[in-house]
Amino acid sequence: MPDSRGADKTAATLELRGVTKRYGRGATATTAVDDLSFTVPAGMICALVGPSGSGKTTTLRMINRLIEPTSGEIVLDGQDVMHDDPVELRRRIGYVIQQVGLLPHLTVGENVAVVPRLLRWERERIAARVDELLALVGLDPARHRQRYPVELSGGERQRVGVARALAADPPLLLMDEPFGAVDPIRRERLQNELLRLQQRLAKTIVFVTHDIDEAIKMGDLIAVLRQGGRLAQFGPPAEVLANPASDFVARFVGADRGLKRLSLERVRDLQLGTPVTARPGDDAAAARARVLDDPFPYLLLVDAEDRPIGWVDQDDIGAEGTLGADMAVPMSPFLSPHTTLRDALSLLLGEAVMAGIVVDERERLLGLVSVEQIAERLRTPVANA
Repeated sequence: MPDSRGADKTAATLELRGVTKRYGRGATATTAVDDLSFTVPAGMICALVGPSGSGKTTTLRMINRLIEPTSGEIVLDGQDVMHDDPVELRRRIGYVIQQVGLLPHLTVGENVAVVPRLLRWERERIAARVDELLALVGLDPARHRQRYPVELSGGERQRVGVARALAADPPLLLMDEPFGAVDPIRRERLQNELLRLQQRLAKTIVFVTHDIDEAIKMGDLIAVLRQGGRLAQFGPPAEVLANPASDFVARFVGADRGLKRLSLERVRDLQLGTPVTARPGDDAAAARARVLDDPFPYLLLVDAEDRPIGWVDQDDIGAEGTLGADMAVPMSPFLSPHTTLRDALSLLLGEAVMAGIVVDERERLLGLVSVEQIAERLRTPVANA
């Protein structure tokens, strides 16, 4: 269970050994998954990616026995799941789907508490766990606990779905295109949120997606499946990009493999710039002098908690008086340390700005990242890439 900081500790190694799923018999039989074998070490994210009909969701559902495999073994922490009671197994595996699947007649808190109640946890323990997890996924327990799913945005519902899947501290989390039904901006934020959680929780996660860019961003390992549920390649994203195992993998990854390299690095991997900052009420002349001594001709106004308010052009800073919040103009997009360099570049070019503001989960200033920094990474040669 959680330690004193709230971080879960359990994770499990997952092994698929020759897993096959066939429907029907004889000449009319179809194979959804064919002799699938790979291992996901404890605490890693494995992205299952492939075209429609490649058996991604079938594989996921066989792991928690919503679908029974025809043959092969699925081993969770050394034990074949076929020897487990299916209902008990599912209570030990978190499951997040694209449609979220929250129960509409239950509150947010009651939805998160479903599995702990089935496990007959004490009421006080359930209440503490619900509040802990809502806070962990970025939802204020006091504001959201008593609300109903219909009152939430799509992104909020997805966060509740993740909290519910984590409620009983499962060793394995299955996610079936969890962010496919939200808009691109919310999707990027939810991806970053999951990566932030993973840094704290270190769960074993199997993440299904049809989007190779999402697989590269989210996965420590990628399993590329082809039609008929056959494994085309398995390995770290960098290896799949640099050395596609076949023409199929090369075509699926795409011709822009060089650009996709930017999805392998995060904003946190760059040396962030340090803007000149000031707070509303500070002396204008002193702030102006500091900006004039800096190559970047803008002052960044921040509040008392170091949360950015906006930019002030050096020419708009007076020689006397104090700075006012109304002087600030929001210009740059906010970036998370978990944002991939590819997503960061897309955001900066889309906003037609040359620098983005990097903030933590509380939107406190961490630094700046520029288009030129990202372009320099793209120009840096990588062996076999």
